[in-house]
Amino acid sequence: MSDSEGVVELDHLSKDEILRGIIFVFSILLIFVSFSSTETTFGLFALLISVFFLSILFWKGPIAIEPKYLFDRYADNLGYYLDKGEVYLCKSFNATKKVEKVLVGVAYNFFLVMAFVLPIDLLFQYLTRAENSLLFYQKFITWVLYVIESAFGIGVYIRGEHGTILSYDDMIDMEIVAECTGLHETVFLSLLIICFRGVKPMVRAKWALCAIIFIFIENLIRIISGYPLIHIFGFSTWDKFHYFWWHTGQYALIMALFVLWVMVVAGKPDNKSVGRNYTG
Repeated sequence: MSDSEGVVELDHLSKDEILRGIIFVFSILLIFVSFSSTETTFGLFALLISVFFLSILFWKGPIAIEPKYLFDRYADNLGYYLDKGEVYLCKSFNATKKVEKVLVGVAYNFFLVMAFVLPIDLLFQYLTRAENSLLFYQKFITWVLYVIESAFGIGVYIRGEHGTILSYDDMIDMEIVAECTGLHETVFLSLLIICFRGVKPMVRAKWALCAIIFIFIENLIRIISGYPLIHIFGFSTWDKFHYFWWHTGQYALIMALFVLWVMVVAGKPDNKSVGRNYTG
């Protein structure tokens, strides 16, 4: 899956690098804590703390470091152990030819992605199964939709106990629940990209960020399109389309985008990570 650069000795992660990794994971988890907060003040506070830790980690501070360096270090160390599994599989299946090794490598890569992504996605869906389990983020999405639709001259205002209901002058109300935020799909697609081996870590990070932005915009379009569709085709027709897209179409789109990314981006020689035969 990557180009080889000879045999080198593995430089194991130092204590400082492990600490930076813990801070990075903690900062990402704080973002989700913020999104799930029922109190706006606490949600903003948790988000600011996350931004603070990310800034001292990657921008300014005594432990500041280039993102590329940290991602490369973790990719090298994790790759060392994962590559051992690929070598074992090649020996088990007697894959000696280059084509056979590539096929085993691709299958192993997809297996690792799904083995890591699916449990996290299922756990995330379980933890956010309640309608208002992402309340802080739901309020943000509701506000964004209100601003956009008001700019188009649509008569709409925000109401409800939690401020997540869009009430229209000439249409049924729409409540933005946790599943409406698109966060499940965002996590799923970004993890698929990040966990795909054989691609430079910063390339994966860049495209994961692009995936987050794309799903955010696509989700807004999906919700906003409900207004004209209901007026043109009626609520019943829109409800059937909405149910299909919500439960089937969106994940079909995600998988299509991921396969396209693998073929176009991951398959580009310049984006492939440099493979090294490490000695422990």
